[in-house]
This record gives sequence, C-alpha cells and structure tokens, in this order.
Amino acid sequence: MLKHIFKFSIIMCVLFLQNGYSQTVGNPPLSKETPIYIEGFDYPSFDPISNYAFFKIHFPLTTTTEFSVGGEHYRNYMADRFTIPIQFKKYFNEKSYLIGGYQQEWDLLNRGRGRPNPKPMQEVFFGIGNDIRPNWFMEAKMVQPISKKDFYKVGLEGVRTRLEVGTKLKF
Repeated sequence: MLKHIFKFSIIMCVLFLQNGYSQTVGNPPLSKETPIYIEGFDYPSFDPISNYAFFKIHFPLTTTTEFSVGGEHYRNYMADRFTIPIQFKKYFNEKSYLIGGYQQEWDLLNRGRGRPNPKPMQEVFFGIGNDIRPNWFMEAKMVQPISKKDFYKVGLEGVRTRLEVGTKLKF
C-alpha cells in the first residue's frame, strides 16, 4: 500500500512541478544550486510503539509561489495513521501568505484489523499564514472533508469541517 502511495506522490510531484515551471514568465534563472529543499522531523523513540515523523519537499515555482508535497506518520497505542498533503503557497506580501491544498490519510490499523484501510480520508484545505520570524511561522486553515468518512482524525470523531491553528519553530 505504501508503495502505491509513494508512486502516486512522485507522479503528482512531477506533474505539478512541470506545470508550475511551464507557467512562469520569462526564463527561470540558471543556478548551480537547486531551489528544491526538504524539511523533516522525527521524535525520539520513548517507547517501542509511539512515533511521530513528517517530511516535506518544497518546490519554489516563482519568488512568491511554492508547491510542496510531504508525508506524516502518527502512531501510538490506539492509532496508526499516514497522511500525504499536497500544498500550494502564495505570498501576498513579504511575510504573509495564502495556502491551499489536498490531503489523503490512511488508517493503517483499519479499526484493529491489522491492515491498511483501502479507502483514504480525503480533505481539501485553505488558509493563511505569517512568517513571524525567519525560524517561526503561524498558520490558520479550514479543512473540509470531500469523501465519505470511514474514520476520522484521531481525537476528532464525528467532526467534519474544522479550523486548524498551528505554529512551528525551526531550529
């Protein structure tokens, strides 16, 4: 299942990257350094079951526009989830930006059956963010499910549309 998810992510990444660069005005500047950058994090293992890790690959399309694709794995004693978000970010001034995207989440335990749920939860999101400092940003986004849910986000059973507010410090 994860093999198919990985293939789908690579195909979507290539398609969006090609489409984004084909719509830039003029020729992109030639540089020996790649504009693509990767960020990620993994909590240390405090017990043999629990884990949280994420990664994101960012593709700058212009100086104010960016596309990213990533993955997030969340596991504890009661849940095991894997999410793939695809996000578009557009700065409208030096520090503030709009975000929008699509994400799929798989329940890897499938209600205790021990195999991944074949139907992922599908959601779209949009919101606004602000770079408070170079290593600190805050975001608020509305998340709307677009598929019939067989499962919900951990801790949000029965909740459909939701407001997510978050911040991240980078070290």
